[in-house]
Amino acid sequence: MADPRRTSLRLGVALTFVVVGLLQVLSLLQGVRSVRRLRARVALAAEQRVEVARPQLLAALAGGEPAAWDSAATVALTHGLASEVEVLDLAAGGSVLFSRPTAAPVVHRPGAAERRLLEGGRAAAVVVQQGEAVRTLVYLPLPGRGDGSVLRLASPAPDLQDELRERQQVFLGHLALLGALAVALVLLPREADSPPPPTSALDAYEEAMERLRDQGEEMTTHHEAERRRMEETILEKDALARAGELTAGIVHEVRNGLGTIMGYARMLERAALPEDPTAAASAIRAECETLETVVRRFSDFVKLERMQPGETDLARLIPRVVAREQRGHEKVRTRLVGLGAPLLLRADEELLERAFENVVRNALEAAGAGGTVEVTAVAEEGRVEVRIDDDGPGLPPDHPGEIRPFYTTRPGGLGLGLPLARKIVLLHGGTLTLGARAPRGVRAVIGLPVNGLDT
Repeated sequence: MADPRRTSLRLGVALTFVVVGLLQVLSLLQGVRSVRRLRARVALAAEQRVEVARPQLLAALAGGEPAAWDSAATVALTHGLASEVEVLDLAAGGSVLFSRPTAAPVVHRPGAAERRLLEGGRAAAVVVQQGEAVRTLVYLPLPGRGDGSVLRLASPAPDLQDELRERQQVFLGHLALLGALAVALVLLPREADSPPPPTSALDAYEEAMERLRDQGEEMTTHHEAERRRMEETILEKDALARAGELTAGIVHEVRNGLGTIMGYARMLERAALPEDPTAAASAIRAECETLETVVRRFSDFVKLERMQPGETDLARLIPRVVAREQRGHEKVRTRLVGLGAPLLLRADEELLERAFENVVRNALEAAGAGGTVEVTAVAEEGRVEVRIDDDGPGLPPDHPGEIRPFYTTRPGGLGLGLPLARKIVLLHGGTLTLGARAPRGVRAVIGLPVNGLDT
């Protein structure tokens, strides 16, 4: 007859092995997800840096080949966009037509998703690892060539390379531990038939399990700290990339304002005042206020937001925003659909309200006097989708197809309202897209997860 104490001990040991094994598997999955997010953010940061310098690259590529390729390589290397610059012929299997100073130490060919972006004239960025080498690759279609030739800018990612190396070591450690647990589970029934282990053996087993638990907690804490450090570093680089993208717009806006100020200042110096001397002073003050507004909006767009998430009800937030924004557009009709019942989600209410303000204001201005703006909210499983429709003239033919800073069709506009709204929505793990609306007008769609950004 089996000893109940021995049977309970056997079941307890088996259960402990299973729990430890599950914890190891969950830790592995968490590490894989963390690395995937880091790779995506590193690729996005590299793509944004290239987009800032894209006008210079396209200007360099306007010349004859291969001198134009060499000029583009000089621009990329000078601006720190790449450590290796290549021209590939994708139609010929990705053969290298040009490289400077040498070919990248990784092998990669754009997949279907990257090819679709390139065919649409957009850049495509990926992170590739081959052995110890990790490179961020940004592909740009070559202008004026329809044969699938692309410019590839390869840059090292040392922080990500160190992270991947460490993750690989941890992965091997997890596999070794899981293997040891599997062997122990196989041998456990055989050991159970032997005499009960002495007290000293049980104590040694308990001590070993405590050490294993402490080691697992220490590794988890270390991985979480490294993940936060890498995410903060990448967010800082994203902010720097956005700052570079804004430089051209800042220079343009400030130069216009300073030109007006300098003109009136010279009039005052020469005493060639207009009939009303206060007009010059008023114009100078107005230009200074405009410049102050421009700088403040640029700062709002570039700065790194610190979210303070809490419970937010879109059924209260959206009507409040629409009512406030309509005060300056009384001749525009508004309709709210699907906002009768609470729409709760976890978000930073103040930031999210700023995002909806910009999108609703944009729709009201597009609809104009006599127009209509309709805001519809739809709750789906784990997600809320808000559609803002206007019946204005719609998107112009030269619209880039995506939300970009400084693109605006409104006279005197800066083109930062929608980009700022998109930045806030992305911080919440959501999406903001623009599209045509039948029979006319524009539809802006904001999708937000109910539980906030998955960290």
